[in-house]
Amino acid sequence: MSEIIKKLPSEIKKNKLKTGVAVVLSAYWGVIIVGTLISLD
Repeated sequence: MSEIIKKLPSEIKKNKLKTGVAVVLSAYWGVIIVGTLISLD
């Protein structure tokens, strides 16, 4: 039981990191796409 509790924080950190990267990448691509669409008009 204590092993699981010890592993939890690192798992949460990994998931936060993955989520953060995904959010940053999608925001980055969103800005690029919006910028492209605006410049095309």
